[in-house]
Amino acid sequence: MTDNKKEKTAVTIQKKEKGNDKRRLLAVLEILKRTDEEHPLTKNEIINKVVERGIEVNNPKTIAADLNMLRDFGYDIVTDYGGSFMAGGQAFENYELKILADNVSNARYLTAEHSCDLIERIKALATESGEQMITATTVMDPKMKSKDIKMKYKLDTLFRCIQKKKKVKFRYKKPGGERTVSYEVNPYALSLYEEEYYLTAAFDAGQSYSNNPFSFKVSRMDRVEETDVPARKISEIAILSDEGGFADIQTYRRVMKNMWSGLQSREIVLRVESLLADSKLVLSADRVKLNEDGSLTVYTKSFLNTGFYQTISRYGDGVEIIRPEEARKGYVEYLKDVLQVYEEENS
Repeated sequence: MTDNKKEKTAVTIQKKEKGNDKRRLLAVLEILKRTDEEHPLTKNEIINKVVERGIEVNNPKTIAADLNMLRDFGYDIVTDYGGSFMAGGQAFENYELKILADNVSNARYLTAEHSCDLIERIKALATESGEQMITATTVMDPKMKSKDIKMKYKLDTLFRCIQKKKKVKFRYKKPGGERTVSYEVNPYALSLYEEEYYLTAAFDAGQSYSNNPFSFKVSRMDRVEETDVPARKISEIAILSDEGGFADIQTYRRVMKNMWSGLQSREIVLRVESLLADSKLVLSADRVKLNEDGSLTVYTKSFLNTGFYQTISRYGDGVEIIRPEEARKGYVEYLKDVLQVYEEENS
């Protein structure tokens, strides 16, 4: 073999060894990410797992060098009393990843396929025992999942439009029929309510109801597209902003009931039984007073519409509207309409 060929062979071997070193170092890092206090790994176990990945380990000392190098790079590599190794400072605890997996599993707005894909990616962030726990305890009912394979793309587009403050256009299927209407609106927030996403948006100034925000159910949207048109400033819509002109979506959400919008909220006084003290109705109130008989006087704000009456009816006789009188009368009319449905069926 000539000197030139020897040099080329040596360079090739050197490059191969450097490439193997990088692959081995990454493999050691990935293997350690799957460890925890209950499942640390000895040096030999790490070597075996690296070899299982098709990477050569010619000298056991190289693994010790890799561990030291990872420490030098700032990774938290912990050695226990038995001399085994584990990764410290995980980005997520296993129980936190389990919570994420449960929420993805129960998200009705996601398809079963999308949920399964997300759960697999969540499990990849867990330690080995965490992955086993998530696999063994996460239950999903496919019948309760969305069939809308476009949902993830619709949400992505809507989130980007809100972030970039751009108008969005879409086709919207009206409730109770197949008729669809084209809209181009100014998007401000996406809210999760009873396992459905709703877009809070408003029309341009000068149009009908231009100062009245509307809630659009994302599952009814189709052909959702981002535009290049800047969205209307939220400060122009009084009910969506505070006195300084900044977005105050949270306050607006509190006065919306069942995602029913309105122009002007009213102060409502309710008498609420003590057993409902932990209900959303009480927890979201502006002020709560404990009465001598154990009941609660709840001060809240809401639009007076069907959405408010639907919310109150959920609590049966555990809630009474005290004032305003307009709200009491409106609720009585709502209950009469409900009762009439059953009276007609039994007549």
